[in-house]
Amino acid sequence: MAREKRIKEIRKSYAIIGEGITEFFYFDGFRNVEKDLLKKFNVTLKPDKLKHPDYSDIITKAQSLLAKEFDVVFCLIDMDYINADNVRKQAYDKEKSSCIKAYKNEIYFIESNPAFEFWLLLHFVFTDRQFRNCDEVITELKKNGRLEKYEKNIEYFSKNNLYLQLKEKLESAINHARSISIDINNPHTSYSRVFEVFEELLQKR
Repeated sequence: MAREKRIKEIRKSYAIIGEGITEFFYFDGFRNVEKDLLKKFNVTLKPDKLKHPDYSDIITKAQSLLAKEFDVVFCLIDMDYINADNVRKQAYDKEKSSCIKAYKNEIYFIESNPAFEFWLLLHFVFTDRQFRNCDEVITELKKNGRLEKYEKNIEYFSKNNLYLQLKEKLESAINHARSISIDINNPHTSYSRVFEVFEELLQKR
């Protein structure tokens, strides 16, 4: 019985790697705001960002983090750059497939198309509109009643807890993201799988 109790008390550790500052500040805000909740679920969370990332850098970093101290790594991937070139997309799909096979239930690819900002937009509205790039999403995100002052820079993120601003709408974002039908053959399909991070961390299933 004592051994069973010790097993239950083992803290599971998660790392989140993003391509840019938006992802880092969003999940850093989540970690700071939800300390008690993460403790309840026995979760240690480390947001991380790379200086000059592409998907290969992110995968390499994920493998390194697993080898050192973490049980699970979420790789946040913006698909606009990858989908812009067929050769690049094929190389990504191949590397992703190999990684998933080698690190089943340890490395997760959390994709957003065209970019992470689409996840932010889903907090305000359900949409499956096709966006060509991140800038088009930001234009929608900054409309009246949404994140009107949003800027993709350190100055904005250091003054505004992005997660806290959106926290009350998280359930809506999760439901909106789940409801989108993804056409894997259409590189312009807008979607975000970020909700899968919350499903895993907070067991919201």
